[in-house]
Amino acid sequence: MTAIALDDEPAALEILQRHAQKIPFLELKAAFYSAAEALNYLVQNPVDMVFLDIQMPDMLGTDFARMLQRHKTQVVFVTAHADYAVEGFALQALDYLLKPVDFGRFLQTCNRALEQQARQKGEAASIFVKDGYDWVRVTLPQVLYIQSDTNYLTIHEPTRKVTTRMTIAEMLELLPSDKFVRVHKSYIVAIDAIQKLERHQVTVGNIAIPLAGSYKEALEARLL
Repeated sequence: MTAIALDDEPAALEILQRHAQKIPFLELKAAFYSAAEALNYLVQNPVDMVFLDIQMPDMLGTDFARMLQRHKTQVVFVTAHADYAVEGFALQALDYLLKPVDFGRFLQTCNRALEQQARQKGEAASIFVKDGYDWVRVTLPQVLYIQSDTNYLTIHEPTRKVTTRMTIAEMLELLPSDKFVRVHKSYIVAIDAIQKLERHQVTVGNIAIPLAGSYKEALEARLL
């Protein structure tokens, strides 16, 4: 994915640039302090995504975003002001990041953008996760279930396992809710992979996974 960043604060742009350099599927093509310069660039160089501050001296980021609504450019607001969140999402922004932006939250947003881009192209949705020192693409239709162990997740596919440092809550933010469901404090399962529903467990493939009572009613509503 290609992107630009627009912010009148040099320190904020530097953080975004450092984060972007760590992500293998994201290319931050340019960074701008001026909204006018960013608009001129986009006329000749369309990108997939714009990281956009809101309170800037020459133009509000929300007004900038309105100018992009005719295009397929995804907008991510990056701001120190939480009170713009409602307006931001009304503009169909992909995400709303509060400064200072930590890398984990930034990666989460980029993975969400990658998944949305794949859907628009009719491709299988996928995300990237860090496995040790490597970045690994996880194709979501291949995932059977995900198991949590404190701050680590193991993603189980038919022929491999991928372990990444992430919480189960962070993973749920990335996964499409119509395809995955939480069944236990430590487990997420792919709905299409469920073979059997019992009182205290579900079977995925040939693996029995515990089903907590607090999640059972919601799961039954989804399946039945």
